[in-house]
Amino acid sequence: MQDTQYNFGPFRLYPTEHLLMRDTTPILLAPKAYELLVALVSKHGHLVTRNELMKTIWPDSYVEEINLTVNISLLRKTLGEQPDGRPYITTVPKCGYRFDANVVQNLAGGPNGVASVVLLPVAEETEEEEKQPALIAADTSIREPAPSPPVLSPPSRRTRAWLVIFLVAVVAASALLTFIYRQRHTQAGSTASRPQIRSLAILPFSSLGPDKDAEYLGLGMTDALITRLNGLHQIVVRPIEAVRGLAGNLDPLVEAKKLGVDAVLDGTVQRLGNTTRVTARLLRTSNGDVLASNSFDEQNTNVFALEDSISQKLAQDLTLHLTPAEQERLSRVRTENSQAYDLYTKGRYYWNKRSVASVQESLEMFRQAIDVDPNYVAAYSGLADAYILAGSYGNSFLAPQVAMPKAKEAAEKVLALDGASSEAHTSLAYIKLTYDWDWAGAEAEFKRALMLNPSYVIARHWYSHELAAEGRFAESHQQSEAALALDPTDVLINEHMAWHHLMAREYDRAISQALKAIELDPDFVQAHHVLGLAHLYTGRMSEACVERGAVA
Repeated sequence: MQDTQYNFGPFRLYPTEHLLMRDTTPILLAPKAYELLVALVSKHGHLVTRNELMKTIWPDSYVEEINLTVNISLLRKTLGEQPDGRPYITTVPKCGYRFDANVVQNLAGGPNGVASVVLLPVAEETEEEEKQPALIAADTSIREPAPSPPVLSPPSRRTRAWLVIFLVAVVAASALLTFIYRQRHTQAGSTASRPQIRSLAILPFSSLGPDKDAEYLGLGMTDALITRLNGLHQIVVRPIEAVRGLAGNLDPLVEAKKLGVDAVLDGTVQRLGNTTRVTARLLRTSNGDVLASNSFDEQNTNVFALEDSISQKLAQDLTLHLTPAEQERLSRVRTENSQAYDLYTKGRYYWNKRSVASVQESLEMFRQAIDVDPNYVAAYSGLADAYILAGSYGNSFLAPQVAMPKAKEAAEKVLALDGASSEAHTSLAYIKLTYDWDWAGAEAEFKRALMLNPSYVIARHWYSHELAAEGRFAESHQQSEAALALDPTDVLINEHMAWHHLMAREYDRAISQALKAIELDPDFVQAHHVLGLAHLYTGRMSEACVERGAVA
């Protein structure tokens, strides 16, 4: 019996072979993600409920629904978008998912695309067929004589020779194709049998040496690598917000397990005279295996080339199959000026500290980087982010009417230089939402940002705020859930999910989620505030008073 094959877009799916092909390239998927894809594709065009998927993929074990959400996110990154920009997998709020692509189902001859040729025997004539000519003749007045069968002359010796050559060629070709198929299948099977790396955390690189001014270099290198790798369709990279507090002598495997990732990259950066040296090692979280260990050296005047070398090598170590656009993204040089690069990394270092003084310092660093290189896209993006913090609650030291127009100007400059900047579209969306009150414009910018980079947590976080404000709680929940799946240990995202439940009047869920945030950071005031409100709205007055005391 031949196998069922599903064709959609550039993909071919072979369920019994446990194989997904993009054109002629095998796509590696974790077992559960593969089972999920088969379940959705086999019912393409129809809603498959969350409950049905949970029972199908995890029939004999109890797991939380976040596992389903994470695997859906991985599949979306793997498949990318359809030619018209729509995702292959659509979320049906509060119900489940639907595979929304044109799917052709047929019988497959194997992943090599060669269909089997079957020669059927000639059917023998039945008794009914023998009687049929007599019945017809009984109804006719004139019976025509049956035509004589044609006389076939035996094939010549030359014809027989050619037939033999043809048959030998067919047999040889069949054997060759079978060998190629088995080789490919064996290679794919051996690769698939190894646990695949689908999520990664890049910890802040430790700065070595006596140069205290180079402290920023480790976090700057980490931020740059995350930015480059973020958005690749085959892997989820934890954002800088999830790792910026993890610098120091921490156990990388312990931190990786907290972050819920398959692998972790840690390393050191050191300046030795005119040379910058970076060492990095890639560890598998489950067993601590060292998957790769590398060292890189560059002149201080060419530090940005380190980003290119490390990210390209990391993609190879992770066995990622990159599209041409992703290859270009990894190799893109953001500036040729090492002084501008240094100023930008210092600016990001101070910006990530999120205090009033540090944000003021970051503004100055970004301005100086732009003075050195007026076309430095990343520096304008940093300037926009710094002005947004400067004019927002918690870090405000500039009036919004001063800070927000400057942030908008910087974000628009980014888009003039690089229209594919997800960060700049997100900055514009935030400004339109909170300052211009242009909600339609804000939503358009959020959608554009997420189309460019579905893994950008800040875009999903802020977009969910707009959706909740408009009363679109199902959509807001979808964005909040996606942000939490991308960054499950970030206290702010956990608190935000609790806030979402509070706004949706799901108070018990708000309490549960707020407690998770407080477990991550007992001193996080906003989480205590949400928890106190949830207790208040459910009549738990004494508990609300306790949380009010924590806020005060």
